[in-house]
Amino acid sequence: MHLSCEFSALKIFGFGNGSIDMDGEAGDVLYTSYLSMARAGLTSVEFWDPKSQKWGQPHCQARFAILKAFLAAEGGFCTLQYKNDDMSDLTIKLDRSKILTSGRKAVADFLQKLHICKSTADFEEGSKFFGEMSSVGLEYWGSKVRNIVLKNKQPRKVFVQANTFLNEAGKVSLKEYDATLEGMIESFADRD
Repeated sequence: MHLSCEFSALKIFGFGNGSIDMDGEAGDVLYTSYLSMARAGLTSVEFWDPKSQKWGQPHCQARFAILKAFLAAEGGFCTLQYKNDDMSDLTIKLDRSKILTSGRKAVADFLQKLHICKSTADFEEGSKFFGEMSSVGLEYWGSKVRNIVLKNKQPRKVFVQANTFLNEAGKVSLKEYDATLEGMIESFADRD
């Protein structure tokens, strides 16, 4: 998240010309990556178990900690907004104009703190800090937000590989399959 703010790095991947341009293609990529991380942090509460109060997936725990760093950033960089009491209209608001300032600083401070603890072998402080950043309070995150996330959960995407065939006339044809478990089996079976 921190290094993605380097427009020269974005240029290497074909986005922009290397100059700072939050309104151009590279800015779109940067905004999308920050917004995607915020969403990933929000949806990660699905993998937190309210009974044991433990995380099921370490990467989800890290994404949640990054979201909390975003939310704690100066100037309202990232907020969760809703009007309905049941939070059914929960929305992530991320201020694109603050990515290079508040957003980047929040990520840098978070990573620097973890890096210092790791580099100095301060397990106690590092564990305490990461535990605080990834703690899920039962009332807000653990029940209200988690319930909305679970209610709006989408089925896992199924990617099914198409196959190419050479017919009798020597022409190549492409056969695509439904994005279902049956389609996956059929695709695999057609490859012998």
